[in-house]
Amino acid sequence: MNKLEPSPTKGQSLVSWGAPATSGLALVCIPWAGAGAAPFRVWTPVLGDTATVYGLRLAGRESRRAEPPAKTAGQVVGEVVAELADRGVTRVALFGQCFGAVLAFELAKALTHDGHGIEVSHLLVASQLPPPHFTEADPAAEQDLLQYVPAHFRDEPDFVQLLLPIIAADIGLVSRYVHRPGAALTTPITVVYGARDDQLSRARLDAWRRETTGPTTFHEVAEGDHLFAGDAWLRLAETVRAAL
Repeated sequence: MNKLEPSPTKGQSLVSWGAPATSGLALVCIPWAGAGAAPFRVWTPVLGDTATVYGLRLAGRESRRAEPPAKTAGQVVGEVVAELADRGVTRVALFGQCFGAVLAFELAKALTHDGHGIEVSHLLVASQLPPPHFTEADPAAEQDLLQYVPAHFRDEPDFVQLLLPIIAADIGLVSRYVHRPGAALTTPITVVYGARDDQLSRARLDAWRRETTGPTTFHEVAEGDHLFAGDAWLRLAETVRAAL
């Protein structure tokens, strides 16, 4: 990845709900392609006594719809690092799902190795291959952008048409991503996958171990598909809580 690139946008990236957790731990949650911060709101009752839940609202969606989507991971990481520093966060756990795992991994590297004074206590990734393989995908499958639209929205054509350009922009960001091997992380990594995810296999996830000198654990969520739809979404939150 290129060096951190400050974002030209000024919208709020990190969104939280409820009172700050007394633990002092911030949990930054980065969604799948095309999604915003809103899905993580229901995680606050599950995790609120463990960490302050922040959903990442990327440019181009929700209240930032008028802003152009980020073109590089460095742009997003620079924006989030600056906002964490502005908020006075000193200890953070990072969760990234699918597309979001790419950003969470690069954010963990930036905070760990670049001297920002923010401790990364845990990296949690869901529904994503290990870093050297982030850009590996079946090109035909990637043309089916509807796979990133939650099933309960697919019958709303106007909403889907709003989402598709954002999803395409996020997929484009990942396609431009270049994994640059460097010093391994030291933080624990938890890798989560759905039992019904037909895009990943447990064996292909094992190389996440190479990205940290700390412990790496793997957790399968029963009934979970690639996006952890339905009841699996809260089971995913419970898995994150247990890991923290």
